[in-house]
Amino acid sequence: MHLLDTVGAAKLPVTFVSGEGALLWDQGGRTTWDFYGGHAVTLLGQGHPKWVAAIAEQARTLSFVTGICDVPVRDRAAERLASFTGMDRVFFVNSGAEANEAALKIARKATGRPVIVAMEHGFHGRTMGAVGVTWHYREQHAPAHGDVRFVPFGDLDALRRALGPDVAAVIVEPVQGMAGVVVPPPGWLASVQRACHEVGALLICDEVQCGMGRMGVPLASHRSGVRPDLATVGKGVGGGFPVAALLLTEELARTCKPGEHGTTFGGGPMAMAAVEATLKIMEEERLLEKAAALGARMHELLAVPGVVEVRGAGAWAGIVLDRPAKAVAAELLTRGFLVGTSSDPRVLRLAPPAVAPVYAVDLLADALRDVLAVPVRTEVAA
Repeated sequence: MHLLDTVGAAKLPVTFVSGEGALLWDQGGRTTWDFYGGHAVTLLGQGHPKWVAAIAEQARTLSFVTGICDVPVRDRAAERLASFTGMDRVFFVNSGAEANEAALKIARKATGRPVIVAMEHGFHGRTMGAVGVTWHYREQHAPAHGDVRFVPFGDLDALRRALGPDVAAVIVEPVQGMAGVVVPPPGWLASVQRACHEVGALLICDEVQCGMGRMGVPLASHRSGVRPDLATVGKGVGGGFPVAALLLTEELARTCKPGEHGTTFGGGPMAMAAVEATLKIMEEERLLEKAAALGARMHELLAVPGVVEVRGAGAWAGIVLDRPAKAVAAELLTRGFLVGTSSDPRVLRLAPPAVAPVYAVDLLADALRDVLAVPVRTEVAA
């Protein structure tokens, strides 16, 4: 084996070789319903014919050219993405972590301040700057790129105490993903934005997991009536092709000078074809509405005995169990359902493609009910 093992014991005992829509097939030809979406990536599912055709045509026409040249597909993708999200400017990159790095750089430069306020249990990536504002993993690579203050997610009083004239920005997931699809109190995000602006700080919304239609709206922050100063999107924005973007206001765009931000592959023609095709498909096939319908069905049917709470909205759900989630996820996989877990050991994380048929939720509910019907094992002292 020549691959560096960065997964370890978390690797699943299955090898998938093909897929269609919300279905996956392994080497033995066994079918699995995908309720994880490749870490919330495949909102379009597998092999959408329009998406495949767009990438193939771009590969035949112009596979790659330097980013210092204009290409029409990049302009079209940026226009569609800005229109979809309601933001002014777009900087295309390769991953969500890279988008968050750019957001942090812009916030610190634009304000002239060093401090970032981040959330406990938040996740923003594993590159040096991004890991500095991530609750877990940062002890491995603690970067000296300015100070970071952590506050409890959803606690407005704690946030206000952390703010001050030295704070450049608050970075927050509107709904925390790795933490277990944790939803803040109603009105909290709008209050965070007001508190930021009162002290001259910026609001960065990391929507890499929860954005791009997954929650039934273009950006999860829209559910709170918030237009952030900077927003980052990734995962679903390219329908499975590696691409992400930083979205920002015109005012902040004016603070950026040529050469301060750059990327070799960001904005490449094939990635741009993927973004353009993804946004077209979302509009033409009304995937926002389909994601919302899936969410309504999951909330309706997945609250089976053994489930404490169903969190989230749209095709983005956290299933809080009365027992450890990893064993439940493993058993569901043997029954043909791929689900995710989270840093909360009792939460299943679901991110199905929006193209999944609603009846797939019924099938998952039946399987989950059967798995949870088995009593929780308890250790008996000798």
